[in-house]
Amino acid sequence: MFKLKNHKQLFIDNRFIADEQGVALTVNPPVKAGPIDVDARTAPSIVEHNETCYLYQGLIYPSSVCTSTDGIAWTPPQQIVGVDDNRPMWTSINSVFMDPKESEFPFKGLYEQIPKAGVAPGGAPTQAPVPGGLYLCRSRNGLEWEYLPELAIPFLCDTQNQMLYDPRRDRYVAYVRAFPEVGGPYRGKRCVARVETADLYAMPWPHGHNPANKKPDKHDFPYINDELDIVMGPDADDPPMTDLYNPCMHIYPEAEQVYLAFPSMYRCWGYGGGNISAGRDHRGDRFNDGLFETQLAVSRDGQNFTRYRTPYLHSGMIRNTAGTEGDLDCGLMMMGIGMLRRGDEIWQYYHGCRRTHMTRENGERLGMTGEGIFRVVQRLDGFVSVDADQHGGEFTTPPLTFSGNRLQLNAACHGLGEIWVEIQDETGTPVSGFTKADAVSVDRNGTAQEVWWKGGPDVSSLAGRPVRLRFIVRSAKLFAFQFV
Repeated sequence: MFKLKNHKQLFIDNRFIADEQGVALTVNPPVKAGPIDVDARTAPSIVEHNETCYLYQGLIYPSSVCTSTDGIAWTPPQQIVGVDDNRPMWTSINSVFMDPKESEFPFKGLYEQIPKAGVAPGGAPTQAPVPGGLYLCRSRNGLEWEYLPELAIPFLCDTQNQMLYDPRRDRYVAYVRAFPEVGGPYRGKRCVARVETADLYAMPWPHGHNPANKKPDKHDFPYINDELDIVMGPDADDPPMTDLYNPCMHIYPEAEQVYLAFPSMYRCWGYGGGNISAGRDHRGDRFNDGLFETQLAVSRDGQNFTRYRTPYLHSGMIRNTAGTEGDLDCGLMMMGIGMLRRGDEIWQYYHGCRRTHMTRENGERLGMTGEGIFRVVQRLDGFVSVDADQHGGEFTTPPLTFSGNRLQLNAACHGLGEIWVEIQDETGTPVSGFTKADAVSVDRNGTAQEVWWKGGPDVSSLAGRPVRLRFIVRSAKLFAFQFV
């Protein structure tokens, strides 16, 4: 029995689908809105505070931030300012989140420290050994940062790790890279591990110990093996050399118990051994090269995920075999962390480039130049929908109770589409006045469409009683429902 609060309920999975015929859950990719005018370096991390948006780019050292009031026009990037910038380290901010529990330092982030091995012509840092370890940083205004010296996660995590506050659990949760044991279900490939803590400043954060897990050469810490819980990773349904590269996790604030991740699934072409394409293209020419596919993974608790095996972002088009010509995002694509709500839209940002899994310098040598930060537009709640074609379909929810006097649907019914709602009692018997014969269809495209029956829209007589909702759908998409 689901006791619903006055929150939206999204159809991201089968939670509200007890009996069905002729309907299917469908992932809905966002609409590309083109590049924004920002010097692109890597996947961004975006937060909003006091009507200002902050776009951070880490991983390339040092980190930078741009600001915007509308999410479209951004200031030029400026280097992150820290209290100890004279230290012999570059600082890479992996990701930033807003902390609702500390008003003095509302901006929080994870960062890595990278030794300054030297400076190349033009001011870029040269390659240095990566010692590993994740640290906590904080800021009052999002521009000037304090880098706390205590080690938060004593492991080599690499790439875009992140932390967020989970209000449902009243805990801070970090999602970071791991490499589980080779013989396990994840085949020793890149995965996502999870750690939670009630106190950010009690470091290191909780983790297990594995004496057999040794640090790689030139690193101070080992990769995570089984010291933290693995919550996402590749499996036997993925191609053999597939890794889950980064989590890109969000707690969706517009609904109840909705966790969304946009992981980059990395299909590697090989780790040596030469060209595998008979010379058709550069596959296999380089060590650890390949492509990403951004997918959608959903969860109700932030720990157990269902990953949809279709692209959430569609790659740009190539226009020659080598991939040196084509759309600016025809090569590697990685979704950034963070969402902005603008009316009935959700905006997300991703990094795209023409090169494959290689550095910008290597891409330039191969002629795969150009990259950008791109904005995409998703319908409010529109990540997954229950769809039916022209032949129609239907499904019934498990028993639930609600409060309120109106039922609203986020649904897309175009010229030929309609949705009817029948309310049944707990046993599945239609309630008088709310049967299919009484139902007035919803037949437009809107995010908060009121449901009516011949007697009107008032459902207050059923509030607090166990009921089932029967949805009859034809040529339409149903994203969410809500009692208000």
